[in-house]
Amino acid sequence: RPRLPCAASNEGSNLENPVPLSKVAPPAANATERAYQTMLSWIENRQIGPGFVLDERRLSSALDISRTPLRNALNRLLGEGYLVRLVNGTIMVREVGVGEVLELLYVRRLLEPEAVMLAAGRIPAGELAKVRDAVQHPDLATEGRIETWQAGDELHDIVCDYCTNRSLANILRDARRRIRMSNIERVPGRSAEASEEHLRIIDALLDGNAEQARDAMAVHLENITQGFLATYAVRSEHRNLP
Repeated sequence: RPRLPCAASNEGSNLENPVPLSKVAPPAANATERAYQTMLSWIENRQIGPGFVLDERRLSSALDISRTPLRNALNRLLGEGYLVRLVNGTIMVREVGVGEVLELLYVRRLLEPEAVMLAAGRIPAGELAKVRDAVQHPDLATEGRIETWQAGDELHDIVCDYCTNRSLANILRDARRRIRMSNIERVPGRSAEASEEHLRIIDALLDGNAEQARDAMAVHLENITQGFLATYAVRSEHRNLP
């Protein structure tokens, strides 16, 4: 039976630090937010994958919280589409298929080139240089990421961080998180090509060229989409996505 990750400490695990909680929030809200952020991190990092059954008793023990805030967190994840409840009441991590991945990539193709334009000139050069080094040398990428994730993911993170539009950033983060839930997130054989595309985006940002960064991001996302279409022989209706 799959084991739940340990939520008591991030040391030695792939969990990201939970979002800071408001000091004025009541204890129940704190527990709910902590449970939500921890489980969302498990899903995003693929520590619990599609089809993983979430048992309340085991979760309550792993997260060291009572059932009420746990159920609040589960209901939030259910409402956001990260989990699914079966007719027998079983809750499990939802599976994201190829068609949905392509729909999410379409959203990114529409919005992420604009986000990188907004971020141009705002991202500190030191951060860009660090990401550039990580793309060129994946062994230097941020600790805690699953091996199959490319260092270029850091680039997409900082674009969201500095695009100055919170709603836009949240949409893009959500789309990327859902794509990560899929077992077919990466197109085989595209690592070197993707790294070159990431470097072109970074270099445009370092030069302060917003239009060039936008165009490079658009090419990068289009290439990802075409790679999926070719690799997974997607049905015709998905090939007709703009």
